[in-house]
Amino acid sequence: MSSQEEEPPIYTLRGIRLAGFANRETFIDHLTARGGWLPGMIVAINAEKMLTAEWDPQIKALINAARYRYADGISIVRAVHRKFPPVRLERIAGADLWEGIMQEAGRTDSAVFLVGGTPEILQLTADKLRQRWQVNIVGMQDGYFNADEQEKIVTRIAASGAEIVSVAMGSPKQEIFMRDCLQVYPRALYMGVGGTYDVFTGRVKRAPEVWQRLGLEWLYRVIRQPARIRRLIKMLTFLRWYLRGDL
Repeated sequence: MSSQEEEPPIYTLRGIRLAGFANRETFIDHLTARGGWLPGMIVAINAEKMLTAEWDPQIKALINAARYRYADGISIVRAVHRKFPPVRLERIAGADLWEGIMQEAGRTDSAVFLVGGTPEILQLTADKLRQRWQVNIVGMQDGYFNADEQEKIVTRIAASGAEIVSVAMGSPKQEIFMRDCLQVYPRALYMGVGGTYDVFTGRVKRAPEVWQRLGLEWLYRVIRQPARIRRLIKMLTFLRWYLRGDL
């Protein structure tokens, strides 16, 4: 077994097991080390998702059912550094990981199925992926469907032969959908990507790189969308865990 195929170190915070990939490239190399995409679900973990899992055992079980959970939020990275010194874990932003996976999918002609977003944003995402990286889009489904339609959508995904299923429906809705889809069609890699399609197509502006490097992308989003302040207030619980060493 090559080093790329070896499982990453695991760091546990509040019962959630995080995969300690050194960076985005290492993660993608691992996912493709055996000549194809490893099947299963990968889930981004930030402080808000960890709080939700703490208060909802079903969500926690759903998250832990994923093959890999990775540190998307800077607060999670700093918590790992504090709890497991001298380990140094790099933040892997979900949007960056998704773009890296899409680029590799284009290079290897891997079949990709896109789920989520409005019909317009979904089409723009597919067009840009084809133009930029020649991604082989084998199917699409916007995020505006009801529970009665899900079975048919899952059947379409399975029939498409998709190797990667990208799901932009927000959390925990996207994790629930991926779990249900995985039970029917376990051969694909499933990735929940939240609002990544909006950022990729330019509908939503991402924080400048300097803000990202400083770990202040969350603050940039709050400044641009003041309604997020309520979500930020909830983070005080996470801060308390961090300061008390309760992670």
